[in-house]
Amino acid sequence: MPCTLSTQRGARPAEETAANKGWSSLPDDLVIKVGDCLLADNDIYSHMNFRAVCPSWRSATNEAKPGCFQPSKWALLDRHDNVLTFVNVETGQFLVKNIPLLRKYFFVGATGGGMIILEEPTPPNQVRVLNPFTGLILRFKASLPTIGWVSEAAVTTSPIMLFVVSGKAGNVMWADEDSEHFQEFGVAYRNTPLFMAPFGRKVYLSDQEGSILSFTVTSATEEHSHRSAHTISMATTIPSAGHFAWDCYLMRSGGELLLVTRPWYEIHGKPVVRRVDTERNGLEMVTSIGNRALFLGDAKCLSIDANKLQGIEGGCIYFVDPVVTADNGRASLMTNFRVADQVQDDIILDLATMAGGSHQPFTLAQVFANYCRSIYSSEREALTNPR
Repeated sequence: MPCTLSTQRGARPAEETAANKGWSSLPDDLVIKVGDCLLADNDIYSHMNFRAVCPSWRSATNEAKPGCFQPSKWALLDRHDNVLTFVNVETGQFLVKNIPLLRKYFFVGATGGGMIILEEPTPPNQVRVLNPFTGLILRFKASLPTIGWVSEAAVTTSPIMLFVVSGKAGNVMWADEDSEHFQEFGVAYRNTPLFMAPFGRKVYLSDQEGSILSFTVTSATEEHSHRSAHTISMATTIPSAGHFAWDCYLMRSGGELLLVTRPWYEIHGKPVVRRVDTERNGLEMVTSIGNRALFLGDAKCLSIDANKLQGIEGGCIYFVDPVVTADNGRASLMTNFRVADQVQDDIILDLATMAGGSHQPFTLAQVFANYCRSIYSSEREALTNPR
């Protein structure tokens, strides 16, 4: 079947057929280069649309690795049953996808890049990770322990592993596809990881003291087997600079890894932004974040290109903090801090009365604020331990 690209208006059928045939017979190396450019610029959604044009383009860009085509620039903003709403943090594109497959599983959470974490509905409730753009499912032998809710998650592809931060205990768990159980790193309170960010070939975490920790994966082929056994070690990559009473946020932002710190005892305290140098294992002071807008909450972090979204101010950090209203209601305080001139403003987000009592945000800033303060509750635990 030839490509169905549009040709010049008024072209004769013979000319149109020749043009279509020409597009579908492009050399594979050129098709691969175009596909790689789309993947780099617009992430996986545009790349999948490109591959769907015709069979020759699809076969030229097809790869055998099960972990290929992993989304990295999408954030899951909202979920209603099997309808998911995503945003591309680089292009500002919003995407709503109806995925009937979700009805067959328990929903667990999502990674910062847009992968969906699921569980089989029947024991032993093995974990599945769904790529919502390709339909690819990574199948893990292990099942997650009862963790209450997930605050952070990440998937690596070389090797394929799932990392999860439990919101209940603050512990980090990991497993590869062949692991019988999730391994757990239990850490002391003063060293509890708060935020997790895959960057390069490693997964990094920040703790309450501002230290940067990293996971390193080593592989060894097991005797009498072709399977590789993966060993995980966690080490302090960058020691704390003494921020024992600061909120510490670790996040990816426009190809960089940033650490933002702010005194927790002073909600209006001025934050400090540092770039994490993963090659030299050091921190560099940042005085400008360009056109990026950083949303930092007690559950997640998000960095977006403000030039692509109306109503979002670039060069700003939006802190989202829980507060108690006069009537003991649920609300949040969003502090907009402009990095360049060190000025900040406060906006109260009363979630109980938002948008006329509909519990829905009515500005983009509030949409992203909700994302950073939201958590994913385990559907399996909700069914087995109803409140």
